[in-house]
Parts: sequence; structure tokens; C-alpha cells
Amino acid sequence: MYLLFDLDRTLWDFEGNADITFRSMFDEYHLGDLCHTDLHTFHAKYREINNMLWDMYRNGTLTKEVLYIQRFVLPLQHFGMHDCGKLARELGDYYVLEGPKQQGLMPHARELLEALTLRPHPLAIITNGFSEAQLPKMRTSHIDHYFKYFFLSEELGYMKPDRRFFDEALKRLGATANECLVIGDDIEVDILGAHNASIGQIYYNPTGVDISDRAFRPTYEVSDLLEVLPIVDQLTAEMKKNL
Repeated sequence: MYLLFDLDRTLWDFEGNADITFRSMFDEYHLGDLCHTDLHTFHAKYREINNMLWDMYRNGTLTKEVLYIQRFVLPLQHFGMHDCGKLARELGDYYVLEGPKQQGLMPHARELLEALTLRPHPLAIITNGFSEAQLPKMRTSHIDHYFKYFFLSEELGYMKPDRRFFDEALKRLGATANECLVIGDDIEVDILGAHNASIGQIYYNPTGVDISDRAFRPTYEVSDLLEVLPIVDQLTAEMKKNL
């Protein structure tokens, strides 16, 4: 059985690492003085805009290049800076360079990966993140060696939750959907995407997001990454019985 892990917010602590990077960037570029606001307010506006732009990027209505710049241009403009293209580019470069240097992982991520080394399941990463950032993140946080396969949307040509992303990953693995299990934190991007590709899913939901109104249910749901282990062991035992 192949275990396909999302990276950001599933294994790598995206929010915690982003907060550290953003605080450093805010101070280094004196954004408080330039924008006449505080870190919390500026970061909140950035997250709002960045999430909107990423939705457009996943939907194919925005290019990576535009996202890269606009996610900083728009918050700078919101706080009164209008001739800000050069600064926005510098902020984008800083964020992509410095963010992957952070090493924070989600609780029990390393323990889970270490335990999985004792089990005969190849591990893969499936991510929509920028290729120049995702692999450095894994190297810096010392988890890259746990994985045999790396599937990045820019290389596959499709983005989660597009079924073609998952189909292409299966093709490169030489595996069927029944031989795979997706573990991810995003109910739309990871879990619904895998569901639509007929791949089993483990929804990692540490904050207890209510999904009772969804038209489908994840195959499994966990609040702690260590809860993945008994599920994997159960599935392994069932697969052996069916041989």
C-alpha cells in the first residue's frame, strides 16, 4: 500500500513557520512604518488575499507569476502603498527563500514517519506548493529521506483536487487506487480530490472542523497523526487476508 501525504499543514507546520518568516520580513522591511499598521493586521490581510489568489490559481484562472507578485502588491495597496511593484517582488523573493528554512512540523509528524519506516509501505508527497519551496522545506526539516516519491503539481501538470493530479500520480507509481491511501488536512483539496479519484483517505482534522454538512464522508478521520498508524495496520491486515 502506498501512503500519499500532503505536506503543508499535514506534516510541515505551515502556519507556525509562516508566522516566524512573516514577522522577520515585516521587521526587516519596516512594513509597520511604510504601511502604518501592525504585524497582526497586515498579516491578516495578507492571508485573506493569499487564500483568495490560491483558490484562483488552483482553478486555473491565475498564473503562478501573477500570484507570486499580487499576494504582496494587493495588501501593500490596501495599506496605502501604490507604487509598490519592486517591494512586492522583494517580499515575494524573501518569503519563498526564508520560509522553507523553518523546521517546525505538525505534532507527532516525525514520530509517525519514523514508525512508518518499520512498515512496508512506500511513502509519497503530494503537494500543490511551489516546487522551489516544497523540497527545501522537507530537507531543512529533515523529513525528505522518509519519502520515495515526490509529486508536485508543477511537475505533474495538474493541481489537487483535479482528479488528473491523482490519476497521474497513480500512473507514475504503477499502482491502482485501491493500493493507495491519501493523508491530508484539506477537506476539499486533499480529501475530496482523492475521493473523486476513488482513493481512500485519512482526513487529518486537528482543530475539529465540522464537516457534517458535506455530501460525502472521508474514509477515516483523525485528530492526531499517530492515529494514522492503527488505520494503516488494520488495512494492511485486511489486504493480507484477501491475498
